[in-house]
Amino acid sequence: MIFQAVQPVRRLYSASRKPAFLNECARHAENPKSLLRRPRAQWGMVMRLDDRLLDFFNRPLMCIIAVADEAGRPSAGRGVGFHLLEDRETVDFIFSAWQWPRLEPCIRATKRIAATFVSPADYVGFQLKGAAAMRETEEPDLDRADRFMTLATDALESLGVPRRLIGPWLTARDARVARLAISEIYVQTPGPLAGMLAGERSGAGSR
Repeated sequence: MIFQAVQPVRRLYSASRKPAFLNECARHAENPKSLLRRPRAQWGMVMRLDDRLLDFFNRPLMCIIAVADEAGRPSAGRGVGFHLLEDRETVDFIFSAWQWPRLEPCIRATKRIAATFVSPADYVGFQLKGAAAMRETEEPDLDRADRFMTLATDALESLGVPRRLIGPWLTARDARVARLAISEIYVQTPGPLAGMLAGERSGAGSR
């Protein structure tokens, strides 16, 4: 099902249509290629979302949450909502424990998350990594999930994905919330900038 959803989006993306703000990122870097595939940041680093990333997170998005257990066995599930905290360094992710039962125990065991967000309209994507912890699910989280799923469904349908196929992918049944402290942000958009560090280092994390 994931493959079916991605295919119409892939066809829309080309290097010539790469969003202007990614080109701007390259121009602002003294040597953009030197930033590609850099080693992972140390766990203690704190990153924050800059204004370009805040604009990105106001779009209709899809989200994949990746985790691993204590033995290093990977698992992944679909996020159905999120909330950016005012500090720009912390994000709450909402997912269905009914649909993705391995996510919560892995997060509790390893306290790590890698979450990838993609805009269906142009396949622009970013990945956030960092330390994570579970918190109680509250009523506003359910409202955020409803809004996220509605926007994602409308965006995918506008790209030719039948609504009947989208419904089973997105559910907030037994909703759970994980809070991520961002330590790494990477461009995931296909093309020459994929893997480049994004965002900005927090003043608190750089002291």
